[in-house]
Amino acid sequence: MGTVDDGWMDAADFGEELPFGNFDDGSGTKQAYNGDDIVGSCPVCGSHVVEREKGFFCNNMDCKFALWKNNRFFQSIGKEMTREVADDLVNCGTVKLLDCKSQRTGNTFSCYVDLTTDEEGKAHFEIRFPERKRRGE
Repeated sequence: MGTVDDGWMDAADFGEELPFGNFDDGSGTKQAYNGDDIVGSCPVCGSHVVEREKGFFCNNMDCKFALWKNNRFFQSIGKEMTREVADDLVNCGTVKLLDCKSQRTGNTFSCYVDLTTDEEGKAHFEIRFPERKRRGE
């Protein structure tokens, strides 16, 4: 019997180039992504942060930075980790959110959410409230 062509190609046939594109970010590691998927530079290692199906991840496989779309912190204030939110967090370190909702009281509020990372490169969020003007000022 002869071999059957099942439509799959052997990875060895591609050599160093993969069919979906390789990019070198200068770190010496080859990474695959579409240029439209790039959100910004990783706040931990400086590689590209790219949008994937479940979140926004550092494209450096050794880095643990990630912003998950199904994010409990943002869900707890009635918001989602959208491309726009991820863009502000990655590129500015903060995002202004309007009409957030407290799960405890049901009240709505506006706030800033600041992004920090720990020594392992994991993302953490802190809420900051805009300063209110006092009466008479």
